Amino acid sequence: MNDHYKTLLNRLSRFEQNVTTRLTRTESKLVRGFEELGIATDTNNDWLTVDNDARIVYVDTIGRSLMVLLAEMVRLGATHFGDNYEVVHKGETIAIVELRKII
Repeated sequence: MNDHYKTLLNRLSRFEQNVTTRLTRTESKLVRGFEELGIATDTNNDWLTVDNDARIVYVDTIGRSLMVLLAEMVRLGATHFGDNYEVVHKGETIAIVELRKII
């Protein structure tokens, strides 16, 4: 692969990280804002189930942040870091997330 393509891939990777960080921050601000308005954004403790072998996560709500989702996935046994997991809500795949460690 020549240097031009390596540079382009590096820029795209940084752009992806930047967009992900901005979306996460926006999502967190929205959740906090709703909570300040008195809108309950929390749910029961069993809102998420992980099928680690199939790499599927079943959620009962879509009112949780991405960071909470990833942290709960790990807490409940998701172990395939770097792999994609389907997020299923009411029988439909609503997202695909890459399992990453939360720092």
